[in-house]
Amino acid sequence: MCLSLAACGDDDPSPQGTTSGTGHPSPSPPGEGGDGGEGGDGGQGGDGGQGGDGGDGFGAPEAKADGEACTANEECLGGLCLTEESFGWAGGYCSSLCDEELLPCEEGSECLPQGSYSLCLKSCAAADDCEGVGQTCVDVDGAGWQMCVGGCDADEQCQGSCDDDSGFCVAKGETCDNGEDDDRDALQDCEELDCSAQAACSDRITAACTGATDVSEGGTFTGTTEDGTDTFGAICSDLFGTYPAGSGLKEKVFEFVAPAKGVVEFAAFSDDPEGLFDWYVRTSCDDAATLLGCLQAFAPGDPFVELTVEAGDTYFIYIEALSDADASYELDVNFVPQVCGDGEIVGTEECDDGNTVDDDACKNTCVVNAEVLCADAVALTEPEVAGDTSDGTQGFTGSCGGAGGEIVYRYTPSASGDVTITATPEVGSDIVLYARTDCADRDSELACADDPLEAAFPESITVAVTADAPIDIFVDSYGPGDVGPFTLTVAPAE
Repeated sequence: MCLSLAACGDDDPSPQGTTSGTGHPSPSPPGEGGDGGEGGDGGQGGDGGQGGDGGDGFGAPEAKADGEACTANEECLGGLCLTEESFGWAGGYCSSLCDEELLPCEEGSECLPQGSYSLCLKSCAAADDCEGVGQTCVDVDGAGWQMCVGGCDADEQCQGSCDDDSGFCVAKGETCDNGEDDDRDALQDCEELDCSAQAACSDRITAACTGATDVSEGGTFTGTTEDGTDTFGAICSDLFGTYPAGSGLKEKVFEFVAPAKGVVEFAAFSDDPEGLFDWYVRTSCDDAATLLGCLQAFAPGDPFVELTVEAGDTYFIYIEALSDADASYELDVNFVPQVCGDGEIVGTEECDDGNTVDDDACKNTCVVNAEVLCADAVALTEPEVAGDTSDGTQGFTGSCGGAGGEIVYRYTPSASGDVTITATPEVGSDIVLYARTDCADRDSELACADDPLEAAFPESITVAVTADAPIDIFVDSYGPGDVGPFTLTVAPAE
């Protein structure tokens, strides 16, 4: 579902169309009849003229609230109709321009920023609150800010056709065998959800999925897209918006089935500048809705894509040419099983000390024994101390990171107030710094610092402390390969 309204249709938020409104009429007092005419001159006076007819008791159409169907601006209480033609929202959607401070929305609506302008959309708590055709209740920010957003889910809802891939009304539906993008959604023919269920496309998709190369045993797989299918495509997202991958072009399809619980690594490389490619991963071969993400061809040294898997989990990898020229590729697949007790931390393991002792720092379920680690916290008695995370444990993480080794310090302040804690790494190590009031309780975290761009960079946090109430300071490392020496200082905040 596209929430960037300008990207879904016309860049101008003012909807097109000037047809008159169709709102329900509202009753008003009947009009009074006109005065009778005067009698004629001469002998017998003429009859008085007949009074004019009274009003019919009905006035102007009632304006519509946000979220109601519309075809023109004047129908809406807010003076703005997001028409089906301009926005692809079935039946239109009444709205208004807004500003959270200067021009707030009416009660029951929220102001949604859309770049250079903002629009009022109806608030909702559940799908039933959105009564308009094709509308859904969308969590806009992933934190519970929910609004009724328009679209479509059936052709009959639209004046033209409903594009299943975008979920919006389009003027023309997709023809599935002409090699054209008829509905202008950047996909064509069998790549479209609109076409995938039709017999010709369904047979092609089934054949392509059945013929996928099995890479479950891992290894390196090389080839070109020359003998690939031309059945799949994807709409991918990046920092600049969306782009199509493989539309109308040939692809190679690979299938991985996890033999056990563990981690699988994928990487697709190209050493041919003339044969670059896009690649993407799904959990179901014939279902575009299971797309996990898209990537461009890797260069040597790029990190692998890692996925934590359970036995039987299945992934399909698609390598798509960027043009009619065939793309050459190298696909590397590596599976690492998760075995508690082998000394290697893999997948969902918090720790793995390679032994069968259950009451040490790492339990036999490969879960950190926080009580043991916290009991070994180093008492911080000086304002500055040197340490090395390569000598630490690997059992804690902060809210901002810390997947490598760490050293835990217990600091007991002599006075109440704010203190600034700074960890300065030496070259080659990457520090993550955080503090808690209860060593074993992640929810007691006071602050966490990790610069995402600078590796060998000092990290600093300022926290409020109470005299004689200890806090625990964690000097952690970004990952297992980022450990190293550091200096830790604690000082009153300036």
